[in-house]
Amino acid sequence: MSFDLNLAHMSISELLEKAAEKNEIIYTRRNQRRLGKTTALIRFARENNSPILMIPDVAHTYQKEHPDLTFIDYKDEIALDGLTNVVYDEGVPLKVIERLHGLGQLLTGFAIEDEMVPVYLTKSLFQSKASPLLQIELDEIDSVPQVFYKGEKITNRIAVDFEWRTGESDKIGSTYIRLKHGTEIDGMLAVDTKEIAFGERAYR
Repeated sequence: MSFDLNLAHMSISELLEKAAEKNEIIYTRRNQRRLGKTTALIRFARENNSPILMIPDVAHTYQKEHPDLTFIDYKDEIALDGLTNVVYDEGVPLKVIERLHGLGQLLTGFAIEDEMVPVYLTKSLFQSKASPLLQIELDEIDSVPQVFYKGEKITNRIAVDFEWRTGESDKIGSTYIRLKHGTEIDGMLAVDTKEIAFGERAYR
């Protein structure tokens, strides 16, 4: 059994409760936006002590807004280890939801029924704004920085370099980014480096 998002007979919150009782997916359509689904899902998660599975950049944004809850990037499978009772918001690929649902990790949530929806949706779908190219967060001066490149979390960080300089009367400004991180290739640990420079290279 599954549920469709039909608000003719019950509210979104009531629908979440009923779907959770039966451990079922609530299917939505692309035109069913801005109805308060995410707000209701967050309220439900808080009441039921449930982690929330979302697309990467949206999960990161909501984590800042609701630090008392746990938001998980669906690509970070390690973060799901041992978790059950997880709820999910639309935008997470249906094949991911169905796989995790089959493993007994998911409770309920919203899934886009239309398979024509792109597998990876960004925050622009919700806020009409493209994901930032680079996000770097540092909680303390000696903390390991949290780095997101094109909305994707960079793990196993080795070095993070960023320098920006304003333009002058006779030259344009410059930006330099270098991200070094560990990656596994055929069971072997290797170092992957992403390097981008614009304008006169600022980093020396």
